[in-house]
Amino acid sequence: MKPLPAFSRSQLGVILVLAATLLGLYLWRAHWFFPPSPALPKIMHLAFVEVTGPVAHPGIYSFPQPPTLGEVWQRAGAPGEAPDKATKIASGTRVEVIPNGGYRLASMSAARLLSLGLPLELNRARAADLKLIRGIGPVLAKRIVDYRKDHGPFKKVEDLEKVAGLGPEKVAKIKASLVVGKTNGTAD
Repeated sequence: MKPLPAFSRSQLGVILVLAATLLGLYLWRAHWFFPPSPALPKIMHLAFVEVTGPVAHPGIYSFPQPPTLGEVWQRAGAPGEAPDKATKIASGTRVEVIPNGGYRLASMSAARLLSLGLPLELNRARAADLKLIRGIGPVLAKRIVDYRKDHGPFKKVEDLEKVAGLGPEKVAKIKASLVVGKTNGTAD
């Protein structure tokens, strides 16, 4: 029988360090000592509402869900009581408070919508608005508006593929920045 090879102290030390490292990696991967991280919470989709006019705090406000006009009125410090307190306000809406206590609803500017990660309504966007989207320059923006004038409103964002210069890949890249059929103002 052949005797086992003898290892020096330094060789035994290296073997022990490697064995300990492998055992540690195994235990770590098996979540032996540390349980796996909890699942990340779902992404919260905030509702953004801009308030302008004679209010104490004009600006853009975020809400965990579409707010009521009463909530918007109170946060902005608008004078008096909100005329239609229970009216739900859609994300991306601008509430213009009028000095006589009334209000008007409109869409936020395209630049504000895009900077907040909100989509533009494709059938209402002007060429100047569309060219703010990464991947759409002034030429494509004009083509989109011209196509819409000649053929009527788009039924879905994918219909942009019919516009010269916009293929499926380009439409897929800009799709998140556009929506069809959304109206800003009151929420359903």
